[in-house]
Amino acid sequence: MTDLMRCMYENYIRPQIESQPKNDAEAMQIDLLNNVLDPHLQRTLQEVLAIYATRSFRLGVRTGVSLREDLS
Repeated sequence: MTDLMRCMYENYIRPQIESQPKNDAEAMQIDLLNNVLDPHLQRTLQEVLAIYATRSFRLGVRTGVSLREDLS
């Protein structure tokens, strides 16, 4: 991941994801993962989530640019 994408993830993408409300089932799954994984695996999981969230963000931007005229 480039430095720009890392910065975007830390300062925009991740806060947006974390600010979304979670229902009880989602909160339980997150807590379960945090309780089961050791610290090394938790860091690895966070890195994997960062990669996929950044790729999803980039796909959304590219899709928005491509559909700009259709959405206007």
